Order: sequence, then structure tokens, then C-alpha cells
Amino acid sequence: MTQPLCVKCKLIVPVELWSEIDQTLQGFADACNQILGVAKRDRCWNTTKLHHKVYKPVKQATGLKANHVCQAIRRVIINAKAVKQIHKFRPTSISLDVRAFKYFEETQTVGVTLKSGRVHFRLSIGGYQIALLRGQNLTSAVL
Repeated sequence: MTQPLCVKCKLIVPVELWSEIDQTLQGFADACNQILGVAKRDRCWNTTKLHHKVYKPVKQATGLKANHVCQAIRRVIINAKAVKQIHKFRPTSISLDVRAFKYFEETQTVGVTLKSGRVHFRLSIGGYQIALLRGQNLTSAVL
């Protein structure tokens, strides 16, 4: 198994999309906090069992896409195992997998699924990042 490649890239985000990104980040943090509450209350730290308990109510309460809810469940479980005491999730990032993120090498753009739907962003990257990404099959990202 090869080590994952991490490349930090800057997105060019039009002003009119700032609020959509903020809403998605806030919804993801809210979902994580709701999931954490159920996990603590029921002492349930198994991803599959927790998914069955929280998926529908969290999706309905936050208005997030299905994949975002699944990623929120994973984030809660991973953080709970890494840090024994989680107090609250803040709206600073969102995990995206291959269904919610796509890199287009030929145009140097990425497609990201937000709460409102799929949005495409241009990348502001240099030759170093372009060389690292060339020919790669990207499977996840953090926004």
C-alpha cells in the first residue's frame, strides 16, 4: 500500500459562492455535533450502528447531501478515537470523498458538492502542484 499524497491547492472562489460554502461548512459542523450527541448519549462508537441511528434525522435537520452526512459520521468516529474528549465541532472544514469531489486536470478545476449542489472552482496552483497531481486518481479532499 502506498502512502497517500497530500497536495494543498488554493481555490478561486467567486464572492457570490462564499455564503454557499459557509452554509455547507455550518451544516457539516451542525451534523457532526448532532451525531456526537447521539454517540455520547447511546455510547455508540461503531460507524455502521451510528449511521443507522442518525442518518435520516441528521440529513433532514441539516439539509446536507447524503454523502456529507456519511462523511460527518466518519469524522465523529475518527475524532473520537483520536481525541478522547470532543467538545464541539466548528465550521472550519468538510471532508469530501470521490462522490463529492472531482479534479479536472485538463482545465485545472475541481467540482465540489455543496449543500446547494455541484459547483466548479478554478485552481490557483503552481507547477509543483500540477506536477504532483498529473495523472493521479484523486479519491478525497478537505475543503
